[in-house]
Amino acid sequence: MTAPITTDRPDDMTSMREAVEGGQTTSAALVERAIERAEAVNSQLNFITWPCFDRARAQSAEPRSGPLAGLPTLIKDSILEKGTRSSFGAVVLRDYIPAEDGPYARAINSAGLVSIARTAMPELGLNVVTESPLVGVTRNPWNLDHTPGGSSGGGAAAVAAGVVPVAHASDGLGSIRHGAAPCGLVGLKPSRGRNIGDEAMRSIADLNVDGCVSRTVRDTAAWLSATQTRAPDASFAPVPLVTAPIDSKLRIHAYSRVMRSGSDPDASVVRVFSDTIDLLGRLGHGVGDGRLPFDARAAISALSDITEGRFSRRLGAVAELLGVNITPNDLEYRSQTIVEQGNRISDEQYDAAWALMERNAASYLAMLDNIDIWMTPTFSTETIRTGVFGPDTAWLDTRDHLLDYAGYCWIDNFAGSPSISLPMGFSDNGLPVGVQFATRPGGEALLLALAYQLENAVAWWRHTPPIWVG
Repeated sequence: MTAPITTDRPDDMTSMREAVEGGQTTSAALVERAIERAEAVNSQLNFITWPCFDRARAQSAEPRSGPLAGLPTLIKDSILEKGTRSSFGAVVLRDYIPAEDGPYARAINSAGLVSIARTAMPELGLNVVTESPLVGVTRNPWNLDHTPGGSSGGGAAAVAAGVVPVAHASDGLGSIRHGAAPCGLVGLKPSRGRNIGDEAMRSIADLNVDGCVSRTVRDTAAWLSATQTRAPDASFAPVPLVTAPIDSKLRIHAYSRVMRSGSDPDASVVRVFSDTIDLLGRLGHGVGDGRLPFDARAAISALSDITEGRFSRRLGAVAELLGVNITPNDLEYRSQTIVEQGNRISDEQYDAAWALMERNAASYLAMLDNIDIWMTPTFSTETIRTGVFGPDTAWLDTRDHLLDYAGYCWIDNFAGSPSISLPMGFSDNGLPVGVQFATRPGGEALLLALAYQLENAVAWWRHTPPIWVG
């Protein structure tokens, strides 16, 4: 199935900035149009948790500084914003209003961006779909019966539909990439310690990073440049603004086996993955068959133990941090069953899983030292239908399916390495299919330069979904 194709000029954040700087439009006009677009499609897609329209209008009416000054965006309901409901997708936190901005909210504000709303996410970010009792089901503009992914699915659905050109996203075990791939977007997970507020992140347990989803590589590059830390104690020197394709040949290792089962991905994913390998070869890169540097089944078992054990052990700490009483009974059924399973995991089993994951991450990083790019699918099948991993499902009934479906992205969170999902094709049913590229920590410039090259060849931003207001 061929997706619709739009104009030859991308209508993205970069073009908006050029229009403002050239006097063709104003921040106030762009923000008002973004609000109109959001109101036009939110009833179908359900991507808004908390609208911030009045605040956005007030901010856009005043002069703003920063490299992305006055441009409209959306903020995921996963970071703290002063005076704004910050509920993390949870009913129990629906009335929580922080007294101060979190570090990444300050970074977004310092860049000059104007957020018109907080976007939907699954409860506490614990899902690869965006469905919760707080907001309901968020849907994919490519097909309303399918999910836009998660936990960054709200912003991804909005960007894919053309509401705003770029939206904040976060990634604890793949969520930036898991939102980008189902919606045909660019999704870069930065290195651990890359962002403002993340300077102290050094531990393997520091899994979560922030970033964005966008329709074009140049928008993702501009967002990263504007929100990264420039502190003297940062893990890496700042990434220069990447503006051009790579001009050297890369050593790429490609791997596509489903880790837990050892099976192949579905036919559509195999086709897009193979087509991407062929394209990379035509561009002059050397692509070879990749081999995992660790035992796949053991790694997935450890991932399961960590996911379950970490959530059950950290729930009290989250409640204490926010000053809100949270018990398992306050959570959706799916989360309750994760807590129940996590409580069954002994401290010895939990510690052993972390120890194994430390060895796996070290082996993965050693492998990255000997190649330029590690390449995998983002998901093992086309994006799933809504309800498959919904809040009323039991964790143990869906765990293996979820681990098989979304079992490629997690290693970069443990290793702290950057990775990017790019929309390299479509399934037989016309749904976007993502391919993921990873490299050694600090290598975002390499990923973005490769992404520019692939974007020039594929021009994915020209394809728009059936629900489109851009």
